[in-house]
Amino acid sequence: MVSKLYLYRRRDSTLKKFLAIILGALFVMSFAASAFAIHAEIPAETTAMVSTGETQITLGGEIRTRGWYFHNDVGGTGVPADAPSAAFYDQRARLSVDAKVSPNVEGYVQLESGNSLTNDAEVWGNFNQHLAGFNILQEWILYHGTGLFGFSSGLKVGHMPLALGEKQFFDHTRWGDDAIVFFMDPIKELHTALLTAKFAGDGATHRAINPLGIPANGLQGSQWVNSDDLDGYVALAVYKLDPKNTVGVNYTFLNLSAAKFTQQNLELHGNGKIGGFGWKGEGDMQFGKFGDAKFKGYDLLLAADFTIDPATLRGSFAYGSGPKAGSSNIDMFIPYVSDVQNYTLVYEYNINTTAGAKSTGLANTTYYNLGVDITPVKDIKASLDGYIIRASKANSASGSKDAGWEVDGKMVYRVAKNLDYQVDAGYFKAGDFYTNAKAVTVLRHMITLNF
Repeated sequence: MVSKLYLYRRRDSTLKKFLAIILGALFVMSFAASAFAIHAEIPAETTAMVSTGETQITLGGEIRTRGWYFHNDVGGTGVPADAPSAAFYDQRARLSVDAKVSPNVEGYVQLESGNSLTNDAEVWGNFNQHLAGFNILQEWILYHGTGLFGFSSGLKVGHMPLALGEKQFFDHTRWGDDAIVFFMDPIKELHTALLTAKFAGDGATHRAINPLGIPANGLQGSQWVNSDDLDGYVALAVYKLDPKNTVGVNYTFLNLSAAKFTQQNLELHGNGKIGGFGWKGEGDMQFGKFGDAKFKGYDLLLAADFTIDPATLRGSFAYGSGPKAGSSNIDMFIPYVSDVQNYTLVYEYNINTTAGAKSTGLANTTYYNLGVDITPVKDIKASLDGYIIRASKANSASGSKDAGWEVDGKMVYRVAKNLDYQVDAGYFKAGDFYTNAKAVTVLRHMITLNF
């Protein structure tokens, strides 16, 4: 770059001194600019690492910006009703530090921008208010080795993402739980674990909650009184039939003393691949008591896919039990899932489901799904899904189980290394289960950089 400096001569000696100072400053800044340019020329593949001794520290992160468009109400009431269109942008940033102190010891911390756990993204406009702070998504210590029992075992302690099986009963990978996990692999094919976790908080300072409010949020969340926490105790075993096929079983006991709440969940699950054919399944049975009411919920997921390059055809059936009219028991399947897109973009993620809230998983829901994934070229992936959705038990007001049908589409384009642009579209035609319901359209696009 060539810069021209035009100097207008004056006889004033003071001006000459002033110009000398300016030129000197420019001279020094030119060296500073050269120094920054040198750093910019470091190859992109270079790995920077700061460590003590043999500790390996890896820094990572993510920046994501999304745009949303909604037609008809998915906000205020949560019911698919006639309402003006809405549109906005949101953004989040994540930073992580992974410290491998030795081959057997690791610590991990992940932060996410946000003003509180009630809002996982900075909505544009609000961001100009300089919202404060970061949420801690992960913060754990892991030790594993073979010295204690003669076979692989370990301990993981802290705040971490957790899930069981095919994630129909329990999936807290979005916000995580405070947990202690002890695991053992007595043989190469068998993984076993015992863990205790805080399954739920008060809904404001801890997002790992049951979206259905069972037990009620007002009875949980004190960090000082253990009796009003929802404590979970899990035993699990997962067995590899072969490198591509796995089956497992797990048992969960939940307790909240202050609410006279005990819930148990027994789960069988599996997934795998046989040639071009893929499969997965999960079944859960629930027991226990909440006051005088007994838990009697259950669910079933069956899914299969078949790959013929460059396409994969998919199909699935899922059922979660619903409330029975006149029953004093809790017959609805009660899941503990994150507030993410668990299956559909509109129903379940953006409107109130047949269970009466958002992100309720399979609670009082039956769906039939057909879909296709395709990779037409190396850097583009696309998918199309169709759903027929029904309430497992009818709406007492309308007498109908017809929740509606939905079509979702998605396209992901790899713009450059670690930089993806994604477009999603969902159209949900509400059925007679919803009274005076309108069709809902959701459009979303996002650009994500991982580093």
